[in-house]
Amino acid sequence: MQQIIRTGHTVSRRKMLRVGLAGTGVALAGVVIAPAALVAAQVDGPSSPVGDIYQLQAAFHRAKTMQDIDLMMSQWADDATFNNQGDPNSPYIGTESLRGFWLNSGSFKNHRLSLVPSFKTQIAVRSDDEAWLYFECHDVGDYDQTTRAIAGDTFLAGTIKNVQGAWLFSDMTAGSSSPLSADHYYFSA
Repeated sequence: MQQIIRTGHTVSRRKMLRVGLAGTGVALAGVVIAPAALVAAQVDGPSSPVGDIYQLQAAFHRAKTMQDIDLMMSQWADDATFNNQGDPNSPYIGTESLRGFWLNSGSFKNHRLSLVPSFKTQIAVRSDDEAWLYFECHDVGDYDQTTRAIAGDTFLAGTIKNVQGAWLFSDMTAGSSSPLSADHYYFSA
């Protein structure tokens, strides 16, 4: 067995390998455990308006992907207005009108995974009760099949409001976010 001599101590390659592996294990544990702790802190910790608004956006995409109309409707104020650019039936105002829109949308009629480029999300909290929100949805049709393809590129932007501690969509506009762009925003306040 070959030995390496350092500062007067004799160490075998096997021992060095064990120490190196142990150090690597500790480092990897830090990489795995630290983000998990941060996520738990974000979910379980005290809420902030921006964090709560990100949760609203995440629930929106979950509702589309899971085709959960009750979850989708829970994200909208009772008197919400939804302007869908290019839609002759727009605007949709109030719960029943919005429910009809979503149930007849591509997201609820087709098998899609709704994704968002999070780096493009814009949130501007204007007061305790009102904020501006912009995000994009890029839907992948038949996402669990080899034939998957982009089925739609849209944005949703507008005013959200805090109703009894819950951020809800209030006066929103949707439209095309095509062609895809990493730095172009398709709607502004």
